[in-house]
Amino acid sequence: MGILNDFERRLEGTIEGIFAKAFRTGLHPVELATRILKEMEAGKTVGVRGVWVPNHYLFRLSSPDFERFSDTQKALRRELESVVTDGARERGWGLVGPPEVEFEEDESLKQGAFSCEASLVEGPSGWAPPVEPGAPVASVPGAGVAVAPGGSTDGPATLTLMHEGAAARTFAVQKERTTVGRLPECDVVVDDPGASRHHAEIRRVGSAYVVNDLGSTNGTLVNDARVTEQALADGDRITIGNTVLEFRRG
Repeated sequence: MGILNDFERRLEGTIEGIFAKAFRTGLHPVELATRILKEMEAGKTVGVRGVWVPNHYLFRLSSPDFERFSDTQKALRRELESVVTDGARERGWGLVGPPEVEFEEDESLKQGAFSCEASLVEGPSGWAPPVEPGAPVASVPGAGVAVAPGGSTDGPATLTLMHEGAAARTFAVQKERTTVGRLPECDVVVDDPGASRHHAEIRRVGSAYVVNDLGSTNGTLVNDARVTEQALADGDRITIGNTVLEFRRG
């Protein structure tokens, strides 16, 4: 399955050598991702406006597995939350709130065993779902996801650093994933103490662009509303710490 392959590839790239060492034995993260997709299917609810699926997943893990996941838990949560988003988008299902994955230790479980509690948790005011339920979707060859047609305009994409209301510097958004953060290795380096080292990324999905918060400390805002993932339109303003980046097409 494309979603699971993408998940494992991203996780290996995120935590590098720790991946092979921590997940050599016992519970493997792919088992958790697979369970999420099964719970989405089992827990979908048909409403007036379309099909809604759980967005909150609580995993209870054995003590040995909980301990092994401790060093990678933040990255693992973030990538599992991407599985929720990708699974919903691929099937045209709706989310009532941002994806959330949590872990709890359960001393009664044996190593390798786990349980999952899936639920629908409404998002905060201003949160916008990445896909409206029941909306027609257009497949993107090779991307493993789908996007609503007409959600973007043609032309190259850019991010413009704004300073006191004026454009200070413009960055081209040309890659499939453009990273934004404090580290020099990021594609768009933000010299802002309120920004995380790897704060957010801009993903190209077909002809559309989506901003995705990477579990940052202070969050990512689009037009002053905090988001986990949000499709971008021409003129949207992304706020990271005290830094404002204006997204443009064409």
